Amino acid sequence: MSLSFYTAGKTWHAPKFQFLRDGFMMPVKARWIDADPESDLVKNHKGDLWQMCLEDVRDSNFVLLFCGDSDEEQRGALVEIGMAYSLGKRVYAVGNCKTITATDTSDVAFTHHPLWTWLPHTDLYKGAILATAMEMEAQKSASPLKQRVH
Repeated sequence: MSLSFYTAGKTWHAPKFQFLRDGFMMPVKARWIDADPESDLVKNHKGDLWQMCLEDVRDSNFVLLFCGDSDEEQRGALVEIGMAYSLGKRVYAVGNCKTITATDTSDVAFTHHPLWTWLPHTDLYKGAILATAMEMEAQKSASPLKQRVH
């Protein structure tokens, strides 16, 4: 079974996501990580960039959210999580940050969705391996039962 995943996180983590794909040969499907911040696409055509992200979430098996620092505030990643949920895709969270941490004023209800999984790692590579293994298992158990031979 061949799986691919979309990486969600701050733009400054793009080199880490590229390394997952290029250095560790993991099946990352997220074209945004190769977008030059100074490019016309990023500066002047954000709608096209978001459409590209939607297509990549759609064409991936799951979303891997990475929070590299507890002070990070995810904004775009929240949209990508919503995309994943609307498409019936699981979201696996590596690390923790302000945006996904419960507070006195928010229980971050979206992290209680059945498609959300907290991973026990803060290391992106270990989290990606675990998420891929978990997704493979989830896909196997969701596949139609094979007919029994009598």
